[in-house]
Amino acid sequence: MKCLRVLVVDDDQKFLDKTEETLSREKYAVTTVTDFESAAASIRQVRGRTVVLTGLKVGKATGITFLQETLKKYPQVPFIFLSTSPSLESVIGALKEGAYDFLRKPVDSGILLHSVARSIQKLNLSLDHEKHEKETHDRLARLQADLKQVRNLVAYKGFLVSMVGHDFKSILTVLDGYMQILNEKCAACTLEEPPLLLSQAERTLTRLRTMANTLLDYEAAESGQLRIEPKEFGLIAVLNECVAFYKPYAEQKKVNIRLEDKLPGIRVRGDAARVFQILDNLLYNAIKFTPSGGEIRLGAREDNNGFATAWVHDTGIGIPKAIHEKIFTESQILAGGNGGTARIGLGLNIAKKLIEVQKGRIWLESEPGKGTKVLFSLPK
Repeated sequence: MKCLRVLVVDDDQKFLDKTEETLSREKYAVTTVTDFESAAASIRQVRGRTVVLTGLKVGKATGITFLQETLKKYPQVPFIFLSTSPSLESVIGALKEGAYDFLRKPVDSGILLHSVARSIQKLNLSLDHEKHEKETHDRLARLQADLKQVRNLVAYKGFLVSMVGHDFKSILTVLDGYMQILNEKCAACTLEEPPLLLSQAERTLTRLRTMANTLLDYEAAESGQLRIEPKEFGLIAVLNECVAFYKPYAEQKKVNIRLEDKLPGIRVRGDAARVFQILDNLLYNAIKFTPSGGEIRLGAREDNNGFATAWVHDTGIGIPKAIHEKIFTESQILAGGNGGTARIGLGLNIAKKLIEVQKGRIWLESEPGKGTKVLFSLPK
């Protein structure tokens, strides 16, 4: 039976009541406490079979210390931290100590449920793995070589699950935006509007299916055998398509998204579908980490070296220069996102592989407080 327990630790009773109501509607077994001593007792009672939602501070006690002490005894417990105005150092510190996610209060119920669902999945995978290890303990000597292979497969499976969470979330968020618009307008719309909105929703579902295929491509990319279909195409048309795709999501966050003015008609050689996947990752991150009232611009230029360069430029929090060279590595933490959510480099890692297989490169220009500009080049 799958574990669906969630422990919420906070000294704000209103937050506890609201969170319990939200999670209980989704059939989670929720326990709420107001101090870490009670939280530790609750974790011992269920032998670590729970997800923990907690603040950086509860009363005078610190959540990081509680996380450290808990993970010594129950390393499988996923921690989700919530804070109103966390510093970048506290976000990175919590994730380095083993926190699974970091959210900003007040947190949207959809984002909270998504994070909890991923944490529950991680917990159950860990518990399943633990169960299988116990069952095979008496056969360890005879099956040592096979066990090594199984552990590698489990590790790879864990990476795929994380990538699914990252990429599917972006597509489903956009789909939610289209559906919300459809529900709001359907009662008073003209005859022309419903088919247009439904068409957008169909495009989103198509992208979801395409993303599933991308997961199957990852192993091939690791071995340098990723297949592409290179041909000449118009780069600006792909930029336009991506802007149209994400416009509802951007409008929900009150972020202005647009193409830069007077873009040249640039044609490049590559796989247009793969380029859309790259922009999909970049633009989703840009919208997610750009505060309300901010702006995202997409642009492109022709270079003199036989390449063309495109970019996504946001007015978000920015990324420290010290980690610019590391952010495209697998699972590398980039920076504290808008409101304290940390960026994880899975999407950028995928984008880098898709660019390199098309003989291009990807890099960024960013400073804390001055936004981020992610650029990539393709041959003409």
